[in-house]
Amino acid sequence: MFRRTVSTLILALSLWVVASGAAAAQAPEAEPVQVDWQELATDHFLLVYADSIEPVPADPADCVCGSAEAERYATFVDDVYLELTAIFGVTLDTPINLRLFPTEESYYQVNPIAARLTGVIAHALNNRQEIAIASARTQQMTDAELANNIRHELAHFFASQLSDGKLTAGFQEGLAQYVETPDDGDGNSPALLEQAQSQGRLLSWAELDEAEQVYSDPQVAYPQSLSVVAFLIDRYGLPAFLDFLRLSATEPGYRTALEAAYGQPATTLETEWQAYLPDYIDNRWQINAIYAYDLSRVRELVNNGAYTAAETELQEIITLLESTSQPDTLAEARALQLRAAQGQAANALTAETRTALQSHRYEQTIETGRRAITAYRELGYLDRLSELNIYIHRAETGQQALAQLQRGQQLLNGLNFRQAETEIYEATITLQALDNQPAAAQGQALLTLLTERQSWLAYGLLGVGLMLVLANILRRGLNRTRLAPLEVEFT
Repeated sequence: MFRRTVSTLILALSLWVVASGAAAAQAPEAEPVQVDWQELATDHFLLVYADSIEPVPADPADCVCGSAEAERYATFVDDVYLELTAIFGVTLDTPINLRLFPTEESYYQVNPIAARLTGVIAHALNNRQEIAIASARTQQMTDAELANNIRHELAHFFASQLSDGKLTAGFQEGLAQYVETPDDGDGNSPALLEQAQSQGRLLSWAELDEAEQVYSDPQVAYPQSLSVVAFLIDRYGLPAFLDFLRLSATEPGYRTALEAAYGQPATTLETEWQAYLPDYIDNRWQINAIYAYDLSRVRELVNNGAYTAAETELQEIITLLESTSQPDTLAEARALQLRAAQGQAANALTAETRTALQSHRYEQTIETGRRAITAYRELGYLDRLSELNIYIHRAETGQQALAQLQRGQQLLNGLNFRQAETEIYEATITLQALDNQPAAAQGQALLTLLTERQSWLAYGLLGVGLMLVLANILRRGLNRTRLAPLEVEFT
């Protein structure tokens, strides 16, 4: 890892600013190299290479001249650029200059520090949007290794564009390493980080914010900055990190940009990173959102029924995975997205069930509630079944109460007051408990009507009784009159 990451010890010549004096003093004195530059254009790059140089090196192996090297780069640079546009969601002004310096001496002229650091093989110049390659130092590298160098340098351009050139050195270098594809060996092993931690040499995030600190001890700063970026992306996702890049363009510093992006202070995030380091050093250094995406977080969201949150994350994850070579992970992400969509549909049915119950539409409550239960069972998510069963039970109780109220009304109409009162009273109490105020009011109105009818009946019966009594009295009086002896007075 360190051999590759040290390739950008100069970001916009920042390291040259720090150490140009010492470097220039140690650079070998040599006659200025005159380069005959030629150009080869691709879709997004202008490859600038040497056709010949003066003076001619004594050993031909010291010079990489001709178009063959440029044509080698031309086979993959556009693909690398398109990969990064998909990852960062932006494009760069193209063509981008890719200048292949034919000799070490010609490279020293633009990057003097390379004279004393043999690991330096390339650097990126933001102000000219140019990548400079020391071809004499890279000609033995594989195409995959060269592509990683281009990927690393291009990442600086993308990060600078998103942050308006304000992203600090530590995050720049951490991100540039993060977008490199993993190699077949242990190139990304955190051995140097583990060693620095055991020696108490780790830098604070404030120190990683300073270019001089980063570039003065790259064996610590580079693997540490990678771990910081890996932590933020692993814990909070790539979209949040890209938000941090964009916010860096407008916030006064990295601390406020972090807080705006992650909703918590930078000191809290730094403490979380320190707690995360043991797991990172143990095995999570192998997790990379771009090349080895870990779906465990979103898988957990789906399994726990957080379908909306999962769907939101999966939309971004799938867009990312479609631009990288992770077919198995992409297939699983799409399956999780389908489950999340099904879960959202089940959640919608649950909400519809609750609304129907609150609106006292009991038949609809039972129907949608049963559909929601079926949907959740198909998903294997059972946590909401008890809630739905409660809704269904209350709806069935409501249906029974309404039926009981209807029977009571029929009994009332049939003047079966005693049984009618029992049915109407029980139904009304149940409907009040279900907060079905309209139906409960109807029950109360029937009870009032029942009381009135009972009163009318009582009054009617009393009236009939009085009439019967009166009639009886009249009848007796009449009979008495008819049966009295006729008294005749004779004179």
